[in-house]
Amino acid sequence: VYIHRARNYDPDELLQIIEREKVTFTSLVPTHYIMMLNLPEEARTKYDLSSVRQLLISSAPARKETKLGILEMFPNAELLEAYGSTEAGLVTLLKPHEQLTKLGSIGTECAGTDLIKLLDEDGNPVPQGEVGELFSRGPMMFDEYWKMPEKTASSFRGEYFSAGDMAKQDEDGYYYIVDRKDNMIITGGEKVYPSDVESVVASHPGVLDVAVIGVPDEKWGESVKAVVIPKDPDTPLGAEEIIEFTRGKLAGYRRPKSVDFIKPEEMPRTATGKIIHRILRERYLEQG
Repeated sequence: VYIHRARNYDPDELLQIIEREKVTFTSLVPTHYIMMLNLPEEARTKYDLSSVRQLLISSAPARKETKLGILEMFPNAELLEAYGSTEAGLVTLLKPHEQLTKLGSIGTECAGTDLIKLLDEDGNPVPQGEVGELFSRGPMMFDEYWKMPEKTASSFRGEYFSAGDMAKQDEDGYYYIVDRKDNMIITGGEKVYPSDVESVVASHPGVLDVAVIGVPDEKWGESVKAVVIPKDPDTPLGAEEIIEFTRGKLAGYRRPKSVDFIKPEEMPRTATGKIIHRILRERYLEQG
């Protein structure tokens, strides 16, 4: 086990460590992989990464382009994707041989986890293919939130716990995270899940990362806004270019109505690199 003392994540430094220490396994969040894949080609290819045998990606939805980039960069490695939470532990696992046949999936229940339940707002199971809140039960589950009885009660349905993620299941039993329940946008009465929009915007060659949020709109209640980190700050992107890029790929009500561009350090994230949509929404509410 190699433990590195660092204040910040540096993708180039990580590749140096992998080569020097002959690392065989590491676990990273999508943001870490994206930063690694966005290094200049010279930096990506000058290190010997052949020692890596397995990689884990978790903590946030992993996009197709990110996974394909990882597999290309680490040709000797198997890629696993895990879904879980601090409260529930490991819940599902997508295995290496399933990465390309089930792109976008978080896999199926891992060993020790009970069968997952996808429930509607009334606690009823949703039909296969439809979106419901994901509830799980397993041996690593916590008992309660410390001194937060109301939050504890709202997070459980009997013995099953929800971290607040919305998901659906395909005909083969594989699960797909749609988005966080709190992130859902309702525009003109229609539900929009930001991750669906983010995956399309992120496929633009000039986009490094993106967060989609709902902002107040007098007519529609909320409108869809994309907050974009450009891949190359010296090559300007326009809002209309991004909006036009989504045409034909998303229904009209799901396409961004506005686009803002920010620097990487301006995107609010957790310590593990997850984008904090709530803070972005609060910023725009404060701005009026």
